[in-house]
Amino acid sequence: MKKIKILSLLFSVAMLVLACHDDEEGPVAPQPREQVGRTVLVYIVGDNGANELSELFKTNFRDMKKGMEEVDYSKCNLVVYSEMVDDVPHLISLKKKNGKVVADTLFTYTEQNPLDKNVMSNVISQTINYFPADSYGFVFLSHSSSWVPATKDANSRSIGYYRRTQMNIPDFHEVLLSSFPKPLKFILFDSCSMQAVEVAYELRDCAEYFIGSPTEIPGPGAPYSAVVPEMFTENNLPVNIANAYFGYYERYYTGEKPSAYGDWTGGVATSVINSAALDNFAMVTKAIIPKYIQDERVVDRSGILLYDFNDHANYDFDNLIQNLTGGKDNADYRLWRQAFEETVIYSKTTSKNYSGITWQMFSMEKAEGLSTYIPNGMHNSTMNNFYRTLQWYSAAGWDKTGW
Repeated sequence: MKKIKILSLLFSVAMLVLACHDDEEGPVAPQPREQVGRTVLVYIVGDNGANELSELFKTNFRDMKKGMEEVDYSKCNLVVYSEMVDDVPHLISLKKKNGKVVADTLFTYTEQNPLDKNVMSNVISQTINYFPADSYGFVFLSHSSSWVPATKDANSRSIGYYRRTQMNIPDFHEVLLSSFPKPLKFILFDSCSMQAVEVAYELRDCAEYFIGSPTEIPGPGAPYSAVVPEMFTENNLPVNIANAYFGYYERYYTGEKPSAYGDWTGGVATSVINSAALDNFAMVTKAIIPKYIQDERVVDRSGILLYDFNDHANYDFDNLIQNLTGGKDNADYRLWRQAFEETVIYSKTTSKNYSGITWQMFSMEKAEGLSTYIPNGMHNSTMNNFYRTLQWYSAAGWDKTGW
């Protein structure tokens, strides 16, 4: 009888412990979701040593939540890696719960450089493991300056800007190619000057389409309440995203210098690059560049639209080829232009755009949506030396020009 009482008491204590454990509220480990149609990872690099990007990105994040209200959550995932000033990084899922979009923080990390190859690769791999999909998209938010070599100079940016550090495009290529299980459906560069042929060619095996601007983007960035629903469409996917981006700012464009980020009247330029056409585009370009540029010839840039005012690394590509060949009556140019139109499948711009570098509006009259570098200055300058490491340098025939 005594044994029975002791066993009964032990059983009651055990059940009480279990009951108390069940009532406790503690962290619940995130569970992988079943495979859906598309997962889009938004990668935010906001700690640039000042508050301006982080404050804008907080607005972007709220707009992403609004955009998800229009999406069929059963078929998609929107995952955000958020790295802001005065905060540690988080991986967040924007999901629908009881008909409402909520931000579910899946992982919180210790302080880390989001532009480190291993960090970026781990974030991508974690996203894929928890949110498998038939296809993937990638959105990048930060400061950038196309293919330009990364430095610790606050006035010179390649892709991304985190506490005076940047990431070179070849490193970005390595991460995307090794971390995603298949080429991305699209990369949206919500970051300045990324529609450069050097960037697209370097990344051509990483994504089917590139969406962005050859010049500075609007200060507030993408209108995500309009853009997010288009990220999960199928027919005309990249053009849908580009139209949503461009159309929003076109409605508010006045041609006047914007008075504030929240009231952007300063214009927008958006284009879409089809990566499947880039190899042929390089071949056609290679038939022109060495033919018209020899022995380190310095190209007259006076009639060529300049898209950036920091590094002078991004000139309008169509303008360059017209300058070299003499324009539309030239057979070389016409053949090149045909390949160009197969590559740049969408390009729209307001008549002027605002530069936050010069603090002025500038004309976009001859803009065709794709930039390129034109080597100039000292043969062995830092930019020229780095340019020779890019795949586009030899693919386009620059290695035959003396530059």
